[in-house]
Amino acid sequence: MKKILLATTCFLGLASAASAADVVVEQGAAAYNWSGVYVGGNIGWSQLKSDWHDIDDDWGGGSYDAGSDGVLLGGVVGYNHQFTNNVVLGFEADLAYTSNSKSFDAPDSGRVDLTNKMNLFGTVRGRLGYAFDRFLPYVTGGLAVANFKHQWTETADPTDSWPDFGGAEAGWTAGAGIEYALTDHWTAKAEYLYADFGDVTSTNEDGYRMTVDRSVNTVRFGVNYKF
Repeated sequence: MKKILLATTCFLGLASAASAADVVVEQGAAAYNWSGVYVGGNIGWSQLKSDWHDIDDDWGGGSYDAGSDGVLLGGVVGYNHQFTNNVVLGFEADLAYTSNSKSFDAPDSGRVDLTNKMNLFGTVRGRLGYAFDRFLPYVTGGLAVANFKHQWTETADPTDSWPDFGGAEAGWTAGAGIEYALTDHWTAKAEYLYADFGDVTSTNEDGYRMTVDRSVNTVRFGVNYKF
């Protein structure tokens, strides 16, 4: 009987110690912290919305839709700081190659070659989010940059053409995203951005003006490594 009581006492003691250890582990388990520098890569879809406007009715007025869809592939670097109230504030810079390109004969004319491209897209943005442990929804906004090519060539009348008047342009961007910490260092995210680059106007040798409006939508998925 004494042996049984002793064994029972030992068993209850071990069970009590194990239970106490579990409580300590649970109380000591810290929530994920988003603070730190990170680098990563992303891939996604880019939509270039681009309307050409014949201001002086050189070609009968009207507008020409030269927008296109493309693939986006790039890299990112950023920094987050998580406050004690779980608000996360950070900044991010990224640059991506885009395959947006459209070339065709302008409407109602077989004598005009229109080329419209965007081959680079990048941003420098602030991020504001709220951390639910490993889950981080956020909003973001800041500066957008892109490289465009806008070219209208009349094969029979070169002076009534608009040589490339694209180039590097700056605009603004805003969007939102969600990010999840897969491990202590690796995170995955999905993000939507809208960017507006305004319009650009060019006057050809014959004195006619052409204006191009540009905006960009992107949806991208990425993986980051946090140091």
